[in-house]
Amino acid sequence: MKKAKNVLILQGSPRKNGNTGILCDEFMHGAEEAGNTVEKIDVASLKINGCLGCNGCQRNGGTCVQKDDMTEIYGEILSADVVVLASPIYYYTWTAQLKAVIDRTYALLSTMHNKTFYLISTCMSPDESWCKVMLDSFHTYLDCYDETVVEGGYVFGYECGIPGDVKKTDALQKAFEMGNSI
Repeated sequence: MKKAKNVLILQGSPRKNGNTGILCDEFMHGAEEAGNTVEKIDVASLKINGCLGCNGCQRNGGTCVQKDDMTEIYGEILSADVVVLASPIYYYTWTAQLKAVIDRTYALLSTMHNKTFYLISTCMSPDESWCKVMLDSFHTYLDCYDETVVEGGYVFGYECGIPGDVKKTDALQKAFEMGNSI
């Protein structure tokens, strides 16, 4: 029997009930059905400043000098076995809201270990060829950490310009199955 995992979904869409959120919910249902504990954080609704590039976190044992909502997210990331980065594609990559979270995880450079990361994304493009920058960014981000931080998979919802469009795609089933495989 599989050991239950703690799953954290960092949902970066400013549209709370948009296509990316719908995919997150399907992933969450699959993961919960498999016996895992899932928490979803809507990062777009939080106050998260951009990284200052001051390296204070590296001098302070991983503690960022900024005191904003990112403080609680650090603990959630560190206690999770699985982290899902979820963002619609805006100009070929992450939303500003999720990118701020990603940049601020620089503070965890020496403490992030034994995690599996997934990517959930939606876009207006017709296929994966338009998602290369996002996928490259995801892979490069994971390369910042040691070999115990690995990719679990990704799912894209294509041709999703209007909220609800993702319901017409096979991405819903793929997100559910990906979550259920944890």
